[in-house]
Amino acid sequence: MLARDIMKKKVLSISPDHGVRHAARTMLENQISGLPVCDDRGRLVGILSEGDLLRRAELGSVSWRDIAAVRTKPEAFIKGHSWRVGDLMTQPVVTVDEGMPVGRVAELMAAKGIKRTPVMRAEEMVGIVSRSDILRAIAASVPDVGAGGDEAVRRAVLARLCSDLGLEKGAIDVTIENGTVSLSGQVESEALREAARVAAETINGAGGVRNKLRIVANRGDSDG
Repeated sequence: MLARDIMKKKVLSISPDHGVRHAARTMLENQISGLPVCDDRGRLVGILSEGDLLRRAELGSVSWRDIAAVRTKPEAFIKGHSWRVGDLMTQPVVTVDEGMPVGRVAELMAAKGIKRTPVMRAEEMVGIVSRSDILRAIAASVPDVGAGGDEAVRRAVLARLCSDLGLEKGAIDVTIENGTVSLSGQVESEALREAARVAAETINGAGGVRNKLRIVANRGDSDG
């Protein structure tokens, strides 16, 4: 699944010359928490989010009577008092290509701490992906591996354990007992043991998982 598959194609945007109050009303009326900012040619130049509006002078939470404070943080003064969107917007904008896998989009949003990201086709903004779009993709997802029959399920589970978790085939034994997947063998930590359970549960056809894996510290942990 790619960014183009989950993005909203109808994107509201504003001009850097629009007023802050207009932007705030637009967000409220459309129940959105951010707006791309585009110039007269339609080029993306910034993004305005709720976070950019939290330290406004209108809120009465910021006092600028201290001239020394203004001199040391003039940018903050501008963001607190300017009426122009262009003075408050965040730039540069974190964007993604329309062909980026959704998993990478989610990782980027988490790493940058952002709630939305414009989707680009070359230099053109063609959509936007928000956290709610990611959630909808998760809610609509189904197990991505289909397996038929006990032996097919066993092979699929073993392949997932090796490919996704880096476990060695010789250290893990996978059996099917009355439709339930049983995992036995050794792993190096409780986290890896639980990850193995989760990996097995993602296989379509696994009726349940019995986790018999034992935790054995590696030699490096016991040296000393």
